[in-house]
Amino acid sequence: MSAEDTPELAYDISQCVHRADLVPEALALWDGTALPGLVLRRLADGSLRSALATPAQGWQATSARADGALTQLFVLEGQVRIGKSLLGPCGFAVLPGDRPLDVEVLADSEWIVIVDAPVEGTSPEPVLHADCRAIDPFVPVIEGRRLDGFERRVLWLDPRSGADTRLLKVPPRFGGVGGGNWHPVEEEIFCIEGDIQPDDTRPMKAGSFLWNPARSIHGFNERTEGGCMLLEWHDGPWDLHLA
Repeated sequence: MSAEDTPELAYDISQCVHRADLVPEALALWDGTALPGLVLRRLADGSLRSALATPAQGWQATSARADGALTQLFVLEGQVRIGKSLLGPCGFAVLPGDRPLDVEVLADSEWIVIVDAPVEGTSPEPVLHADCRAIDPFVPVIEGRRLDGFERRVLWLDPRSGADTRLLKVPPRFGGVGGGNWHPVEEEIFCIEGDIQPDDTRPMKAGSFLWNPARSIHGFNERTEGGCMLLEWHDGPWDLHLA
């Protein structure tokens, strides 16, 4: 489907920021607690969608939320105990707010945190991965093209909304999928390591964050020199349409 055939598409409105440009603030992640961090994105109503959290050793909380919202947590550095599970770098958790678990930071840590809006229906069971690299990867196929050298790991798929979170390894010298493209849902991407740029004005390196709003055309000159590792998350069923 071309952009001309599809109404209400936006053009070139993606937002990219690096962690060094963000101002530290307290994050109200769970009821009755706050922890230091950097906000990556807030929703239009001001509520937190995604952030970098930097809890120190000894910080403790319970992952309860009165609104029942899910919290996703990806460990970049450090070690944390959630319930009876130990998570180190590349650990991942999905914590429903109405099924709280005890959280204790065992070593100074840095997390990517993602807050999913409450969804009607029974909340899922908590998900805990000690190391996401143990999840079997697969090679994605985009518009019939097999992206050899890529490794995609689906860390979580919400059976209620279709929202998902993925770990994506991009090989060196990847040159894009063929020009501008868009998705029907909100897409957020954090560069964990390496380099990539979706276009000539938004270079990304480790610590960079990109938000591609739903139905916005982006990725005009995507490329990477040395390859990269990305964490990607979406608020509904993801798809890619060339523009």
